[in-house]
Amino acid sequence: MATVRAANDRPTITAALARKLIDTQFPQWAALPLELLDPAGSDHVIYRLGEHLSVRLPRHGGAVGQAQKEFDWLPSPPA
Repeated sequence: MATVRAANDRPTITAALARKLIDTQFPQWAALPLELLDPAGSDHVIYRLGEHLSVRLPRHGGAVGQAQKEFDWLPSPPA
């Protein structure tokens, strides 16, 4: 599995870590394949989970709230 290494003060986020989080928190998706999206962003590591899902993990503390901020500010798709 791939390993993504951020700046020295940032944690290493591996596919093994992403897989462990998925398997323990979302066991219904444990069998789905996991693939690193490359190039990764500077704030998040993103993995594809199966064909329709993604796993987005923050690389640093400042990125933790970004997903909620984007959810709050971006418009909803039309019904």
